[in-house]
Amino acid sequence: MNKLDTAISKSKQSKPYYHKIILDLLVQLTTCGKYRSLTSFKQSGDKLTTEQKETLRRYTDSIICMLEIGMAFHEIKQFLVN
Repeated sequence: MNKLDTAISKSKQSKPYYHKIILDLLVQLTTCGKYRSLTSFKQSGDKLTTEQKETLRRYTDSIICMLEIGMAFHEIKQFLVN
């Protein structure tokens, strides 16, 4: 997650809460909406499947690229959800 942390902190759009909302978005996308936040996923005790881990990696790489080109969170979410 170091690359993601770096991309978030270097983003021109970065706000204090960006790290949390991006992680929550990753959880929602990876679990197909079953969990809405990283906290709820952790509390469930569930583990990611191999397929979910690959999905998480792909979404993380995409978000890093989008942050690097200056996209705002709402643009990233809209792009990935649609």
